[in-house]
Amino acid sequence: MKHPSLERGEPLLALILTCTLLLAGCQSVASWVPPVLQPYRPDVQQGNVVTQEMVDQLREGMSREQVRFLLGTPMLTSGFHPNRWDYVYLLKRGKTGELQQRQLTVWFKDNRLAQFKSDEMPPETTADNLILGRDAFKIKKNQPTRPSDPGREEPGPIYK
Repeated sequence: MKHPSLERGEPLLALILTCTLLLAGCQSVASWVPPVLQPYRPDVQQGNVVTQEMVDQLREGMSREQVRFLLGTPMLTSGFHPNRWDYVYLLKRGKTGELQQRQLTVWFKDNRLAQFKSDEMPPETTADNLILGRDAFKIKKNQPTRPSDPGREEPGPIYK
């Protein structure tokens, strides 16, 4: 004897719903599902935020303490290379999947900065906007960003 609900097509509906839920985890679904129904994916930031202004202040002969004060504690140190510090930054955008990675490596000799190698680092205002999730490329260069800027009546884009 069959259950009355089985005759009404509920197993087919259950199968369709199950398949839909399983496919919802696939990345390929993102192309045809409206953005409102897509899951939220936050931006992921890892590592040290190092700006071009910080790199410009590095000078050969600085002590380890001065470098740590300027750049912060390094993301990577190695027991095999005690005279090398690596400052790594990774930003993965949740919506687009865009990946940005930057690295600064400093080498010490006799506890003094001997040399450093850096990827191109963003200026401080661009780094701030990347962290806040704003599109840094839409912000005009040399545009005042604080209400205390001379000649500025209203708050800049940082407050909008």
